Amino acid sequence: MKKSFLLIFKFLVVFGMVSLSSCHSQTQKNTENVIIDKTKVTWNPSIDDALAQAKAQGKVLFVECFSPTCPVCQSMEPFFKNAEVATKYNTDFINYKLDVGNAEQVKFLNARNIWLPSFPQFLFFDSDGNLVHQAEPAAETKSFLNAAEVAQNPDKRAGNYKKRFDGGERSFDLLVQYAAFCRLTKDTLSNISAANELFKLYPKNELGTEASWKITKKCVSDIDNGFAAYWFNHVPQAASYETKEGHAGGEYHVLGGIIQSSLYSPRGKLYDTKKLALVKDYMVKSGAGQYVDGVTWELESLALIREGKAPQSLVIADKMSKKYEGNGQAQVYITSIFNKNYPDKAYVSKAKAWMAKAKASIKDEKLMAEYYYESAILNKNDGNISQAKADATQARNLASKYQMDLNKYNNLVGSL
Repeated sequence: MKKSFLLIFKFLVVFGMVSLSSCHSQTQKNTENVIIDKTKVTWNPSIDDALAQAKAQGKVLFVECFSPTCPVCQSMEPFFKNAEVATKYNTDFINYKLDVGNAEQVKFLNARNIWLPSFPQFLFFDSDGNLVHQAEPAAETKSFLNAAEVAQNPDKRAGNYKKRFDGGERSFDLLVQYAAFCRLTKDTLSNISAANELFKLYPKNELGTEASWKITKKCVSDIDNGFAAYWFNHVPQAASYETKEGHAGGEYHVLGGIIQSSLYSPRGKLYDTKKLALVKDYMVKSGAGQYVDGVTWELESLALIREGKAPQSLVIADKMSKKYEGNGQAQVYITSIFNKNYPDKAYVSKAKAWMAKAKASIKDEKLMAEYYYESAILNKNDGNISQAKADATQARNLASKYQMDLNKYNNLVGSL
């Protein structure tokens, strides 16, 4: 690309990844006799009441998601007392301040399947409580006002990103904002598409810049993305940027989040052993090497079975059984994976050894219900139907005693 991307860094830092494209405000007229406080933004004490007011007045609900201990959040506070900002937000929005550390308040976000990758976040909802825009303004008046203007413009705000993207728009501005918005709304597939398009656009000779790291933090959720691949192989460089921002160690949180969102997803369940080897390498490089076995053993075992290397999966499971010595619930879980997926009876002797360890350490009768359930399946797969029936009956009796859901227990007994 001929156009220099040196301006990108300034764009990201100064404007907080929020477009400053001009747009016409759809400011609503105030009802006569309503006094607008121009000295500070007025916060409604109740999110439910705020949403009800927004609906009654036909306004957008503005929610600032913040943490009282967040330095960046604190740097935003003076601007809520700016006359221009106060006038704009008190005139055109119903406002609510949401403490991300307050579980009761966060229920509002959880009910809408919203995940906050960072804060502060400016979220804007229509009068029905649907998220229509997200912004991360810089600590300056112009940026606060721009966020408000865009939130009121249906053609510019986040609710229209998908339409623009599907229509073929591939501007840098849109791709950054759309990828970030999809992460926040847990739209993983759309996030991956937007972030991959963003990587195509980005000049590869600038992958090591602070701007590139900021994009990765805000937009990337998949280990296959080019930004992710670069930074997993340049962790010290990312660490220097996090330290500079006062977030020493933050690189591990970011990269760990990318691994987590990749592994614990439908695509992660289908990773082959080659891809899982890459995941292990990334975990080591990002400071999580001690967790490799615990995180990957199940996925690797299943991948080996799919690839016709079932005996190797038993080696991994046996290693994990030794690691979890004394943890009966873990032993039962390992057995359950092989009960469901092993292609023949070759696993039975190993699994019986795991279950012997489990029985000796389980003291809770509710957990014993699960033990006998898996033991019944194990004996069924081994051809010992009489013992399978005895175990299945014992499992059902314990489940009934503690008023557990009996469906799977009844089905097992019935199958024998």
